[in-house]
Amino acid sequence: MKRFTLVICMALIVSMLCFAGGNSDKKATAVAESSEGKTVINIYWWGNQVRNDITQKAINLYMSEHPDIEIRSEFADWSGYWDRLSATAAGGNMPDIVQMDYSYLNQYQQNGLLADLNPYFEDGTIDISKIPSSVIESGSVDGHCYALSLGSNAPVMIYDPAITEAAGVEIPDQLTVEELYEISNTIYEKTGVSTYFHDGINMMAIVCRSYGSHIFDELAAGDTTGSLKHWNYVKWFADAPSAISPELIAEKNPDVVETKPITDGTTWNDFSFSNQFIAVSNAAGRKLEMTMYPVAEDAVNQPMYLKPSQFFSISSQSDCKEEAAAFLDWFTNSVECNEILMAERGIPVNTEVAAAIKNLVDENNQAIFEYVDKVGAIATPIDAPDPAGKGEIEAIGKTTAEELRHGYMTVEEATEDFVSRAQSIIASMQ
Repeated sequence: MKRFTLVICMALIVSMLCFAGGNSDKKATAVAESSEGKTVINIYWWGNQVRNDITQKAINLYMSEHPDIEIRSEFADWSGYWDRLSATAAGGNMPDIVQMDYSYLNQYQQNGLLADLNPYFEDGTIDISKIPSSVIESGSVDGHCYALSLGSNAPVMIYDPAITEAAGVEIPDQLTVEELYEISNTIYEKTGVSTYFHDGINMMAIVCRSYGSHIFDELAAGDTTGSLKHWNYVKWFADAPSAISPELIAEKNPDVVETKPITDGTTWNDFSFSNQFIAVSNAAGRKLEMTMYPVAEDAVNQPMYLKPSQFFSISSQSDCKEEAAAFLDWFTNSVECNEILMAERGIPVNTEVAAAIKNLVDENNQAIFEYVDKVGAIATPIDAPDPAGKGEIEAIGKTTAEELRHGYMTVEEATEDFVSRAQSIIASMQ
């Protein structure tokens, strides 16, 4: 707990520096303020310009239907989002509505920063009658819901079919890691296009799930089994003829949609979640397709899962929780709203809404519907929410991958260092 306080205080400094160039009169606060007699709701999410534009369009529709409400919105990319949110939490100024992620839910709930949504379910402010109970449970801790999911998505490997066809290779619904390695080298030999192998925590989790384990359980126990296998894969692909160079990975930053190496054809593939498929396709400006994350040849368990996506929470610091809850009800259950969002945030959790828009969406959105259905048919249960400290562990993993790719560490050294540091972080959060 002390460590979390230190982290958010440091993030406050970062946030002040990052946003110093903004409007100094505009206070990013969670407090409802009077603006021509209106109730002001502040909302904050992560994403790119595509998500920002369509979400703002939906918000504008809501304000036109609710003239007593003014919604002020801000967004950031993934990494900047969590720095800023930690900072506003430390200053007691969290926005009224914040986008939450499954991996951060426990951390923010345990620190008393999220409001319990159950009272708004019970009094009907948020209608959950058309939402599967599993969705409510996915955002719950100890029987109380703190985050409402707008949609479902799944891990995905995105690829360029024009490049794979030019290389004469076919991509099945799910490759093995070993098949991916061979196909990658063939593609490079035939087309000169490189391969990106995901070195992050999501791939590490898939590796562990493939033999029935959980990455954070292993890290908490100091178990190196999954980490060692993961870093061996990273090194194997990094040393392959087909590998994108470490310098290009740093330059293009696969974590940012607009700069992903697949967007300009530097690589033929990318790793993401299905709800980002539209944004990646738009950034690339050409037809892309999806397949599942690869699985180890010796896997004993199907590692693919469906993830509740695009959680939204109400801040416990908010002075307009009821108005915020009413907006979340509309955001989740309005067909009109979702005709604007068009599943960009995942397949709608309201079953009637999902049915209403399924035939209205474009080819890319149809592909997402079909992909999520396909994963749902074979998916195994999702892991428990990640522990506090996940963000720090993820950052260490990025550094470890960079050093491994450059040859500054052996696989064994990388594994020992990563697991040791991750274990210490998890222990410090207890």
